Amino acid sequence: MDKNKQKSTDLQEVNKETGLTPIQEQTAILLASGETITAVADQLSLNRGTIHKWQKQVSFKCFFNRQCADSRENLVIGLFGLANEALSTIRDCLHSDNETTRLKAAMWLTEKISNIPIGQTDVITAVKKECTHSPIDWDISKGEFDKMQYKARLKELGVVDDELPQVHTIKRWLKSGGNVVFCSEFARK
Repeated sequence: MDKNKQKSTDLQEVNKETGLTPIQEQTAILLASGETITAVADQLSLNRGTIHKWQKQVSFKCFFNRQCADSRENLVIGLFGLANEALSTIRDCLHSDNETTRLKAAMWLTEKISNIPIGQTDVITAVKKECTHSPIDWDISKGEFDKMQYKARLKELGVVDDELPQVHTIKRWLKSGGNVVFCSEFARK
């Protein structure tokens, strides 16, 4: 490519959300869609070296990664659209007259199901994790628990943490003069 014909990217306005010029965004989109650097350079009248330089910029990497994530999400959605057809095919294989086909289908299906990650199933634990922040090293195990955010989030979800003393219980305990009678309501389950 003739370097004299390259589009000027210096004069283009930078998008405040992405930190990229429109030509940089277009480059990232094309690369994320599977185009080669050479093809993108030719298509957009850019020098390949310019694209390589952009690929080292954090804003370009983040935008490129976002495009890849969007592509993956579209792929997953498309695959879900094929799920019924795929299940039908697997059922046919599982009921095949060929014993080898049945065995391979069953083994494949078992392996796939066993590798599916299962997320958090306990709302209380998930909210506690959500309300634990670590500004230094992003390691949640070393984070600080934000009890106010936790209580607000539980209230928003309509969930009660049995391990937290409830406000009405505390008020009754205070009104009773702090008698031991109400201490059983604070017992952890």
